[in-house]
Amino acid sequence: MPVHQPKLEHELRTLIPRHASRWRQACWRITGDQSLAEDAVQDALLNAWRAQAQFRGEAELSTWIQRIAIRTAIDLMRKRGPMADLGPDDDAFGETAHRPERAWQQRAFSAELGRSMSRLTDIERVAFVLKHQEQWRLEEIAEHLGRTLDSIKQALLRALKKLRSDLQHWQETDHD
Repeated sequence: MPVHQPKLEHELRTLIPRHASRWRQACWRITGDQSLAEDAVQDALLNAWRAQAQFRGEAELSTWIQRIAIRTAIDLMRKRGPMADLGPDDDAFGETAHRPERAWQQRAFSAELGRSMSRLTDIERVAFVLKHQEQWRLEEIAEHLGRTLDSIKQALLRALKKLRSDLQHWQETDHD
């Protein structure tokens, strides 16, 4: 049964301030580009508004919008082509600001991780981000991406193997 339109409009208006940063962060982790992530969220909100008659209330509205945002981010990423470095924001290190050598190591590792992640296929990168950074269950990822559970498991395994291979020297060297 569709949700009554004025009620949905009110819910959308209250959800945006509470959840926009979460949607943007998920999109940033997928795209590696803050501007592209913001575009994905804006497009998702516009698409959700246009498709509100399709919202049946079977899931949380915030979850429905996040799924639209992630799909939009994936589409925008594919249109853009190969990813650039996925380096973190400069303020992402918080506690390491007082330890410059540690901050430098974390920036170097993050830059290398970004390069390594850019070499993953779209499905490997998205599955990895949703599982290991967004903490989604495998079943949620498979459902969200329209894939089988086995294909998601295989994509994650390939991603982990590639990342471990690319970043192996970080394990072999003491960076603390």
